[in-house]
Amino acid sequence: MSAQVIEFRGSTRPIAHFVRVDDAHRRLGDLYAAGRLPIRRAVFDASRIARQKEFVAALKRDGVEIVLDTEVAELAAKEKFQTHVKNAPWAALSEGKPLDPSFFDATLSQANIVKWIARFAVEHGIDTVLASTHFLGDSNFSGWLNLDLSSCQLLRRALDDEGGRQIAIDYPVIHSHTALNKADQRGMISQRLSDLPIDNLWIRASGLGSEVKPQTTKQFLKTLYELQSLNKSIIVDYADGLAAHALIAFGGASGLVAQGIGERGSFNASNWHNPQKERDPDKPFGRTVYHPIPGLGRRLSTKELTLLAGAKGGRKLVGCQDSCCRSGVRDMLADSRQHAAHQALAPVLTMSEIPDLRREDFFLEKPLRNAERVARNIKDLNPSAKEAEKLKIDLDSLKKRMNDHHKKLGKFSDALGLLHDERGAAGPRAIACSTRTGPSRSALDGRKK
Repeated sequence: MSAQVIEFRGSTRPIAHFVRVDDAHRRLGDLYAAGRLPIRRAVFDASRIARQKEFVAALKRDGVEIVLDTEVAELAAKEKFQTHVKNAPWAALSEGKPLDPSFFDATLSQANIVKWIARFAVEHGIDTVLASTHFLGDSNFSGWLNLDLSSCQLLRRALDDEGGRQIAIDYPVIHSHTALNKADQRGMISQRLSDLPIDNLWIRASGLGSEVKPQTTKQFLKTLYELQSLNKSIIVDYADGLAAHALIAFGGASGLVAQGIGERGSFNASNWHNPQKERDPDKPFGRTVYHPIPGLGRRLSTKELTLLAGAKGGRKLVGCQDSCCRSGVRDMLADSRQHAAHQALAPVLTMSEIPDLRREDFFLEKPLRNAERVARNIKDLNPSAKEAEKLKIDLDSLKKRMNDHHKKLGKFSDALGLLHDERGAAGPRAIACSTRTGPSRSALDGRKK
C-alpha cells in the first residue's frame, strides 16, 4: 500500500493554465496586483499589447511567461479582419484587405511578415510566440498547412537572427474538431509537424463548443490521445467549463487557455470565409455579460442570474460562495471580472494538486457529481413569471435549457465513466508543459548543444 502512495505522489504534475488578457488588462492588472489572479502564463494579442506594456512589465518582473498571439489567422479571415485584429502591426501590409496567401508565400513577402513578427517579439520581451498559422478548414484556400510549416521554420531563423534565441515557438493547429477526429487528417498533420522547431502544440478546434456533449468530448479525447504521438505538450485553446476540465482530467491535454476571463470560451470558424455582417443599427451596442455559476458547469446572463436568484432558494443555488464573492450574487454582478477570473483558475489549480492517476476519479466523483446535483436543484426552481416578463426572458425556454443541461450532465458522466473503465490506469496522458521564462529554458539549452 505504501508503495502505491509513493507512486501517486511522484506523478503529480502541474497543469499549464494560460490566461488571455484580451482588452481587460486594467481590471486583470488590478486583480493581479491584489494577489487575486495567480497566473504563470499570459497571452497577449499583437493588436493590443502595445498599450498593455505596464501590465506586461509587471508580469515579467514576477517571472510570468508572456505569450504573443500574432493573430494572422484572423487577419486572413474576411469575417474577422475588420475587428480589433486590424490593429496588429503587420496588418498594415494588406492596405485594408485580409492577408491572402500571397503574404505567406516564402518566395514573395512571407519573410517580411515573419521577420517583423520576430523583431516585434524581441522588442517586447516575449517568451513564446504562437506560430503564424491559419484555419485549415478555409473553404477559400486549401494550402495553408504548407505555408504555415515554412513560416514556422522561417520564424525560428528570424528570431535567432534578431537576438531572440531564448524565445520559444508554440504551434497552433486551427481546424474543425470533426476534421481532427479523422485518422487520415490527424495523421497527416502529425507527420508534417514532427520536425518543426516548436515546444508545445496548441489545438483550437472549431465547433467543439463549451457545452457538455458526451460523445463529442469522448471522441475528442481519443483524438488528443492520438496527437500525443508527437511527444509535445498539448494546450487546448478556446475551451471552457466542465468539457474543458474533462480534457485535462482524462489526460488528453497538458493545459488550457482561460479565454479573456469570461470570453471566447468556444470557437467557430465556419463563417470565417464570408465578409463580416453589418451591425443591425436597431440593436444596442455592447455584449451580453455571462456569469459562470459555481458547480453548474455553464454560464447565465445577468438577467437570467437575477431571475433565478429571486426564486425561493435560488440565491443560495446560483450565488457564488467562494472567496471571490463574499456577498454572493451581489458581488457576482458588481464585479463579474473578479468572479470569472476566480472561477476560471480555481478548478484547474485544484486539479493540479491531484495525482495524475487519480484525476479521472476525482473529476467523476467531485466536480461532475456536484454539477449534476446543482443542475438538478436549479432546474426545479420556480422563478416569478411576472419578473421574467419584466426582464424579457422566455421562462419556458430557460427552464427547458436548465432541464436539458441536467440530462446532458447525466449522459456526460456515463460516457466518461465508460471511458475511464476502458482506459484503466495505463491510459495515455499528455506530457507536462514546462515553464518557459528567461534564457534558462531547457529548449534553448537544447539548441545550443
